[in-house]
Amino acid sequence: MRITVLAAMAAMGWAISPAVAASSLTLEDAIARSLDASPLLNAGEAAITASGAGIDQARARPNPELEVEVENFTGSGPYSDFGSTETTVTYRQTLERGGKRRARVALAESDRGIARLERRKSAAEVAFETQQAWNAVLEAEAASGNAADRLRLAEDMAAIVQRRVKAARDPLAAGLKADNQVADARTAVMQAGLQLDAARAALAAQLGEDAPAIDVDGSAFFLMADRPDGGHGPDLAVSKARIERAGKSFELEKVRTKSDPTIGVGMRRFEDGGDVAGVLSFSMPLAFFDKNRGNIDRAMAERQQAQWLLAEDQRRHAAALRAARAQQASARVEVAAIRDDMLPRAGDAARSARDGYDRGAFVYLEVADTQRALVELKAREIAALKKFHEAQAVIDRLTGRWTMSAADGEL
Repeated sequence: MRITVLAAMAAMGWAISPAVAASSLTLEDAIARSLDASPLLNAGEAAITASGAGIDQARARPNPELEVEVENFTGSGPYSDFGSTETTVTYRQTLERGGKRRARVALAESDRGIARLERRKSAAEVAFETQQAWNAVLEAEAASGNAADRLRLAEDMAAIVQRRVKAARDPLAAGLKADNQVADARTAVMQAGLQLDAARAALAAQLGEDAPAIDVDGSAFFLMADRPDGGHGPDLAVSKARIERAGKSFELEKVRTKSDPTIGVGMRRFEDGGDVAGVLSFSMPLAFFDKNRGNIDRAMAERQQAQWLLAEDQRRHAAALRAARAQQASARVEVAAIRDDMLPRAGDAARSARDGYDRGAFVYLEVADTQRALVELKAREIAALKKFHEAQAVIDRLTGRWTMSAADGEL
């Protein structure tokens, strides 16, 4: 039936788009270029590097302490000079208990995992915006082609009308109306061209380029191929990772309740006589007042919060995916109806009215109405295709079609 529609359009003087050059920009190329040009991904890479430094810092052990203590260096009587001074040099080291270091490292590793997922989420968002900009160019090209076809029809019809007016077969008013239709169609062509330029400029900006001289494969807009889902998008992965991170934070706060002993060893020198003696010290904080209860309760509440947020994200994700698929299915049905039924009928009606007008069986307004219906149906098909591709972009975003390859620069 699609062939029938194209044949009818060709018979009416409707232009059929020529084959697109092999060098046309594909969606995959556009996404790859936009990712290369996106500062957002460089920022994400810096965040990953920062989180890696956080892991290195988490592995660090507590610094030792070196203490120098001088006693009896001044006073009265025998302590009035330095003869009775006692100098003690002590080296102290705090020993972490309860797996604090291991828990810190686990929490820092969770932060790095989230940073990686956030970068992937950013890549998916950049890919989504690029896909939208790319679709906008395709739609603008289709609309521009429709406007050009409308102008050609109007000019062809105006030429027929002028011949009939000159032959006194139609009144002068018919020629004026035909000229108005041509002027209106020319205005539509100019407007469509401006919209196309704006769409190309927006896509060029997305690709990090100044010049909007972008050649895209316009035939892709008229295709409604099914695409396999990419699986799970990065949004839910980030939410799940935040639950894991909250759990690691909770474990760290729990082990912080264990007191860490500090052991010290040193030497003491007695100035009076020059004798030396060893010194050994041991200290342990007593958890009488601060038992870290508040931090534990906070970490527990944050973990529960992350779990509820994941549930909400899953609900919204499922609802958005259902809505996008429903929009896509509706658009597919509408496009099929236009192509398989409405456009062939409208083409036949326009052709019949035009032939009848040549024979004097119809007036100009009847012919103009059939041609306008043909143009409006084409515009309606373009609008439905726009909805289809908008829904496809949302589905690709939600299911992570571009996530893995886009995030790793492997498109």
